[in-house]
Amino acid sequence: MTVTIDEPLLRAVPSGRVAVAALARVEARHFLRSPFVWGGVVLAVGLGVAWSWTRMPTWDSFQQNAGMSALVLGAALLLAGHLAAGRDRRARADESTRSMPATAARRGVGLLVAVPIAALAGAVVYALELAILLPAWPVGHFDPWAGLVVVVLPPIGAAIGVLVGRALPSAAAGPLTVVALVVVLFLLLALSTGPGGPADQIWPVPEQPWEVGADRPTGWHLIYLCALLVGVVALISWHPGTGWRSWSGTAWRFGATSSVMVLVVALLVAGFAVQRQDAEDLSEVIYPDQTEALTGVAVLDCRTYLEVRYCALPEFANWARQWRAAVEPVAALLPVAAAKPAVRQIGGSDDFEPITPGQPEIVTSTSWGRFGRWAENSRLEMARAWSAAAVGLAKRDPMSWQSCDGAGQHRTVVGLWLLALTQPDGPARVARGELRLPHVRQGPADLQAVATLLAVPTAEVTAYLQAHWPQVLDPAGTALAGLGVTTTPPPIPAAPIVEPDSAPPSEDAGVCR
Repeated sequence: MTVTIDEPLLRAVPSGRVAVAALARVEARHFLRSPFVWGGVVLAVGLGVAWSWTRMPTWDSFQQNAGMSALVLGAALLLAGHLAAGRDRRARADESTRSMPATAARRGVGLLVAVPIAALAGAVVYALELAILLPAWPVGHFDPWAGLVVVVLPPIGAAIGVLVGRALPSAAAGPLTVVALVVVLFLLLALSTGPGGPADQIWPVPEQPWEVGADRPTGWHLIYLCALLVGVVALISWHPGTGWRSWSGTAWRFGATSSVMVLVVALLVAGFAVQRQDAEDLSEVIYPDQTEALTGVAVLDCRTYLEVRYCALPEFANWARQWRAAVEPVAALLPVAAAKPAVRQIGGSDDFEPITPGQPEIVTSTSWGRFGRWAENSRLEMARAWSAAAVGLAKRDPMSWQSCDGAGQHRTVVGLWLLALTQPDGPARVARGELRLPHVRQGPADLQAVATLLAVPTAEVTAYLQAHWPQVLDPAGTALAGLGVTTTPPPIPAAPIVEPDSAPPSEDAGVCR
């Protein structure tokens, strides 16, 4: 009898590379179905958007918030990686996996597919956070290296999860590892000695720059994080049971030696990158000329609208639309001859020097409400500052942070009247006694005088101010008597002589001059 066999009974054993690729495809499908992966993406996006939701985004604040949300995603991917790596050794599953043709070494290497998936998840989180904030696009200096940190942090979490899962497969080891890493991060915060300290250099998310537009050594920080990732991957391939031992003795010795060499090089690179960060970080010693080069008058983007000059920091000019919405309603009520205060944006420090000496000016920061009550609060604060500057109650000098007594002065009444007319609930705030000018103390009689002005037609008041504006600006004048205002300004004492290096005795600057 003759038997013909069309196919061989025994198929060829696949090579290690083919087996690892097949295992990687299977692990990728499992990883993408993990609730920890998708739950981590949703949680990270939600937190990143929530942290950026109330303020107009800048690249510095957005990338820091995105970096912190990437830490959250990394924690979730650590749990997912730990569960995947410990699957074949939990609940006595190792008795079954020992009989499988795929060795532990190949299964361990196949699990590394979690690293590129985690990087993709980090990129998706970054893009979603950016898209949800539209149409408010971040302004300021864009640092691409800080953006890539968001892509690198989640793979580090996933790789740590795989490493712990292969070494400690018990279900509790993953959450305990997350808790341990959180404790380490809090210890870094506790050990931080200020900007530029060693703890700040190894903190996963780069700090915001010491000044708006300043360069940061984020490129070295990214190299440091990539070296950590390579080191964790080397540990995975070197760990017994996940490395190359089961392929053959010679192959395992060669693979273990290579892994150790990679680990040592990664640690050296990480240490060198941290050292370079510390050497290039300028936050410890800041000189005035460095600040002047970033936020000084020479680099401001100044534009004039309706006789008001708006000077923004580089790449912040789009915010002038928000500033105009706060200022122009007040400016429209001023007499033609009145000086219109300029609006100047400052960074982390203020030199208290006006752009044009002798001209009124107010300052604003790099923080502005994005919408709703947050934007309304920002508009109100700028309108308050601009109204005070328009009547001469806010000056650009080193003592401007102190409050002064403007009670009884008619210009205080005019400033409050300007503010009340330009706010949706201005008259109601006057009635409740809530309307105030910044750094100016006032009394009930001043708000009563404002209510008197509000009872007069607006056109009549503006015409009166047009005719008596120099008298209105006089701290000791009673120019509003013709409109029924009966408040009496207090005597204006002579200005005290203050030594340049002497500190004021209190926050009370006396009567507003």
